[in-house]
Amino acid sequence: MKDHLLLWDLEPGRPRPDIQLPGSPQRCLHRAPVEDRSGTVWILEQLRPDQLERREQIGHCLATLAQKDLPIPAYRADRNGHYVVKQDHAFFQLSPFVPGTPLPQPDYIEDRTRGHALGQFLVALHEAAPNLQKCDAATPFRLETYIHELMETLAVRHPEIHHALIPIQDGLSPLFEAWPDLPTTLCHGDFHPLNIIWQEHEVAAVIDWEFSGVRPALFDVANCLGCVGIEDPLALIRGLSPTLLATLNTAGYLENDAFTLLPELILGMRFAWMSEWLRRNDTEMIDIEIQYMQLLANSIDTLLPAWKNLLGHP
Repeated sequence: MKDHLLLWDLEPGRPRPDIQLPGSPQRCLHRAPVEDRSGTVWILEQLRPDQLERREQIGHCLATLAQKDLPIPAYRADRNGHYVVKQDHAFFQLSPFVPGTPLPQPDYIEDRTRGHALGQFLVALHEAAPNLQKCDAATPFRLETYIHELMETLAVRHPEIHHALIPIQDGLSPLFEAWPDLPTTLCHGDFHPLNIIWQEHEVAAVIDWEFSGVRPALFDVANCLGCVGIEDPLALIRGLSPTLLATLNTAGYLENDAFTLLPELILGMRFAWMSEWLRRNDTEMIDIEIQYMQLLANSIDTLLPAWKNLLGHP
């Protein structure tokens, strides 16, 4: 695939099968690390036909964010300014490979420095995003619709899981009612520590923007905290989590009404992770997720006071 670099006016060098790529390989048809003649390593992705329009849109969006100095490995445009490039009957994108250091799991959940770094990135994203409504997907995302459709599928294919999740779905009514009025911004859409390229404790790059779009402003925060909490639920009130929240609070991004619903938002977004475990047929994680969601549902009334106490909120 190295010869494809010519599509971007780069001199081909060599393939780099020795490099392990971060992120999810399922988000394209095929991907590979390739090195150009100057020694720069790139990630070359071959896209599925149904990805082309959305990936071109994401390419423009990421280029804008990168110009605002966010740590984003933006796709390279070809000489015509296109981010999706065609050769024969195949379509490709090219982004720079960013080396990093491994994320220590689960120890990272105690790391306040990482929590601060994640918070700083989200603040920078919010500040860069006011004029990026064009980066949104064609169909606005509504969590209530997503959960309703998932539950309909579960009722047919996995009735035991459906039964376990009914009371959890019912408990999200306040979030669903408030959703249209929540403040919004451009969000990554799948923001969690494994979608970060870390260089020691700092954010070197944020990857996998496939689900980016305009969402409630705390959408990324909720997804990140939910991923921390499944490692250890008590980590929601210690280490990385409260430091992330404190960083946002200092910058004025914990708007009161939205912050009040953050526990429900964390819980609601776990339905997407349940869908992922089902897609993978990961029975162990399905069982863990049900237990975690039930624990979160039982903690709705205690999480917010605990966070307010840690942040010094009235």
